[in-house]
Amino acid sequence: MNSRFSRGFLATVMLSVSLTPHLANADFHEDASDLTGAWTFHVSRTVPTPVDFVALNNFSKDGTYMSSTQSDYFCCPAEGTAYGVWTKTGSNQFAVSFNALLANADLSLFGTLKVNLAITLDQKSGQLSGQIDGQLEDSHGNIITPVAGTFTGERIRIR
Repeated sequence: MNSRFSRGFLATVMLSVSLTPHLANADFHEDASDLTGAWTFHVSRTVPTPVDFVALNNFSKDGTYMSSTQSDYFCCPAEGTAYGVWTKTGSNQFAVSFNALLANADLSLFGTLKVNLAITLDQKSGQLSGQIDGQLEDSHGNIITPVAGTFTGERIRIR
């Protein structure tokens, strides 16, 4: 019984190992007309005050979105990861809506950054560009300031 189990187990492991690279490659695709994957954005915020910064972004196949920035650049010691959703709106056109929490030094909630992105994907270069429109709200939902700017981005690739 042990030898049957061992041979069956070994055969299963060998089959799994031999199929794994094919399955991994089949699951990953880079569609030049799709945002799915990880991106680096170079952001130029113009409102409320001009500042440039970098953001890392992930567009999931299921339409969810996550982003983190090198700093919050607004008011507070800490900005949390941004969470949102994205969708294709036309040929090489996409819309994103996300929220990020902002905290005071004592980690109490300062407010919420609510942002919409309009993205255009250049299929030839594989890069994107877009517009930022949003607002910073206090912890009660009152608008503190509008937020606006532009950005460019490129895919993060296997090195």
